[in-house]
Amino acid sequence: MNLISRGVRNAFRSPTRTVAVVLILCLTIGLSFVMLVGQKSVENKISDTLATLGTTVNITPSGYANGSSQNNHLTTSQLKAVARLPHIVNLAEALPDGLRTGKTAAETSLLPASSGEPVGFVGTNEPTQASVIGASTLKIVAGKAIDGNGDTDEAMVSSAMAQRNHLKVGAAFHAYDTVFTIEAIFTSDTANGNDSVIVPLATEQRLSHRPGEVISAVATVDSLTNLSAATAAISMTLAPAAEGTSDVAQADQALAPLESVKSLSLYSLFGAVGTAALIIFLVMVMTVRERKREVGTMKAIGGANSSIVYQFMTEALTLAALGGAAGIIVGALTASSITSSLIAGNDKTTGSARSSTALQHLTQVHATATLPEVLIGLAGVLAIAAVGSAAASYLTSRIQPAEALRSE
Repeated sequence: MNLISRGVRNAFRSPTRTVAVVLILCLTIGLSFVMLVGQKSVENKISDTLATLGTTVNITPSGYANGSSQNNHLTTSQLKAVARLPHIVNLAEALPDGLRTGKTAAETSLLPASSGEPVGFVGTNEPTQASVIGASTLKIVAGKAIDGNGDTDEAMVSSAMAQRNHLKVGAAFHAYDTVFTIEAIFTSDTANGNDSVIVPLATEQRLSHRPGEVISAVATVDSLTNLSAATAAISMTLAPAAEGTSDVAQADQALAPLESVKSLSLYSLFGAVGTAALIIFLVMVMTVRERKREVGTMKAIGGANSSIVYQFMTEALTLAALGGAAGIIVGALTASSITSSLIAGNDKTTGSARSSTALQHLTQVHATATLPEVLIGLAGVLAIAAVGSAAASYLTSRIQPAEALRSE
């Protein structure tokens, strides 16, 4: 206990030196902690983004524009070649249309969400896949899904559509001069999806007089690893009539700023940790050399080398703990702003690389220090201080008492 208390007191024997050492350690350890938190936050952001990208490829005719009457279209025969490509596990084809409310052959008895707007019809072979209605979720809340590969006058309507038209499962409505039976009611997470009617693909093709036509398709790939290759294969198979696009095809460019900051943070972390270790070592070397006479006196009265080492280690650990605590507090408060500034400085991503929802807020990284990171930071500081002070004090503790006393 005497060794520990003596070491703690020695840490404050020179206030000027104590303040200077603590400030220097605060800066280097604070930088180290900022880099640690930033690197972890960026790494987590990259992982989370890749996890939300999904494994789908959107297939659209070349030059397709919403609302244009001059758009090209695909065919079911063209898409059969896509379904046979390696790593493609599912292919959802869609043929959308819009009908006005009325009683003629080209109209429907359903009321739209807004007066004068068309009611959205979608023919698809995958009626439970949310992407066919421009949504990310589709949940059947009543009834059962229709067979998308059939050619029947069955339909699925959104819950909003059902409520507005006072419909339920088993009820009927008029469209394309045909009476449809409602087999299921669903909900989705978009306004467009919640105002849609889904029918079998072949039924839509027959009733809209567009046999074999498909406007868009969504291919599902077996894994994220194969997504880039599958996207390229789809585009090559359908060129020049159509192209395949996926989030991961844009992710490389969008992730570039984060990857750059991640590498910079890692290298800066190593540099800051090395600097902190060197500072502690040099401070303790100077401290021990200044007190050779004290070391010699301790050895002359029978002090063991280990006692001398422990005393100086306690002194170094006290200084490191103060500097580390201050540095971690400063680092935790500034980590988010510094990380954001680094990302902004490295961000050269074009707008097209963030067209997907998953990539729109990619560079908005909120770096927050977690308890494990704080504990890791403190443990690292104390470990560096212990090793550095032990090495410096051990070298001096090996000299003979007479030599130590003569040096003064």
